[in-house]
Amino acid sequence: MLFGESAARHFGYSSARVRVMKSRLLSKKTIDDVVSAKDISSVISILFNSDYKHEIEEFGGQEIKNERIDFALSKNMAKQLTKLIEISPSTERKITRTIVGKWALYNIKLAMEAKDKKQGFDSIARYVVDVGKYNSSVIKEAMREESIEGLLNKLMINSPYYGILKDAQEAYKSTKSAPEAIATIDKSYYKEMQSVIFSLRTVSNEAALLLKMEIDSKNVLTLIRAKRFGAKFSEVSSLLIDRGTMTRSMLENAYTNSKDVEAFASQLKGLHLKEASDEYKNSKHKQLLTFEIAMKNSIFNDALRLLSHSILSFGTILAYAYMKEIEIYTLRILINSRLYGLDKEETAKLISWRKS
Repeated sequence: MLFGESAARHFGYSSARVRVMKSRLLSKKTIDDVVSAKDISSVISILFNSDYKHEIEEFGGQEIKNERIDFALSKNMAKQLTKLIEISPSTERKITRTIVGKWALYNIKLAMEAKDKKQGFDSIARYVVDVGKYNSSVIKEAMREESIEGLLNKLMINSPYYGILKDAQEAYKSTKSAPEAIATIDKSYYKEMQSVIFSLRTVSNEAALLLKMEIDSKNVLTLIRAKRFGAKFSEVSSLLIDRGTMTRSMLENAYTNSKDVEAFASQLKGLHLKEASDEYKNSKHKQLLTFEIAMKNSIFNDALRLLSHSILSFGTILAYAYMKEIEIYTLRILINSRLYGLDKEETAKLISWRKS
């Protein structure tokens, strides 16, 4: 790990650039203003005075149509992720590309879900993050294939993710289940990420911890879904990803010793799910989104602390990536809440954002 003058020389430029990018993230006040906005036009006016102005102008300006807002958000996300790769020190650029690679795979998973529902590219175009090898034009072309297997075959050609996509294809062949194949992509990707986590330990322990927390959240959501449907741990254990902060045995113990979703979530002290568990218990709709939001909020706040205190390290790059991802996630929830007429109190419960 680099210290002092060595760290300043190595990470000085990238850290300075990330801090400028961080200053353009939406403030808590701006998010509160969006929560309080009376309609979607008011939300657009707020965002027009932020870092999203250029993308909103590109897709229609302040008269942007509702269905085009997601295009602007995705375009802004892609721009910032591309910047992170460009500003990373050359010795860490491969790590940044690997981390950003989850968005290339995200695009592929979107395509698989749409193909499984017999939908075309237009049904997912607004959500595609136009970054890396699998940008919108590549995904659009691949979706011309007649089947999920054909789509994966097309995308596997000269692919840096050949092994991951091959695993997904084999899973689909044996199960004919798109969700199973998509879960296989996640598991294979995070298996490859284990080497990145190991590498990061010599660069930034805090950055490695953020990745481990993301793995935890994936595993916990998998188990919460399984608990909701009464599945045995043995029936879902193959879907769990190793190298999170919580070991497989810890998760199994919490799972087998809990009678329901709320009891399971309450045992996971490190993810601060007690409040989410209580809300889920008292809710009529029993939305798993409650737990997803709580875990994203936990990661966001840890990323915020890292970006605020780790001045000269790779951690600042990774922390920004998480914060930007959760900003987009939050905005999509807020915009949808305005479109569907949820009140301020209902909307506030849905967002994942800094608490202070």
